[in-house]
Amino acid sequence: MLLLKGKTKQSEIEKTVTEMPVSCRCGGKPTKPLAIANCQNRWVIRCQIKQCYAYNIGQGLADTIQGWNRLSTHFYR
Repeated sequence: MLLLKGKTKQSEIEKTVTEMPVSCRCGGKPTKPLAIANCQNRWVIRCQIKQCYAYNIGQGLADTIQGWNRLSTHFYR
C-alpha cells in the first residue's frame, strides 16, 4: 500500500504507483498497456497466452496497471 503525506501532484503519484505489469497467474507475459480507441484515458492489459483470456480494463494508466498486478496474482479470473 502506498501512503503519501502532504500535497502531491497526480503525475508524482502515477510515477510512484506505475510499475511494469507482473506476469499472469498462468505464467504468461502481459501485453504493454494499450490505449482503447475512441476513449479518453482508458487502458487494457491482456495476457499474451491466447487460451488464458485474462485482461484488465481501467480508467487511468496507473490504476489499470495496479489492477492487473492485483488480479493477476489471484485465482479469480
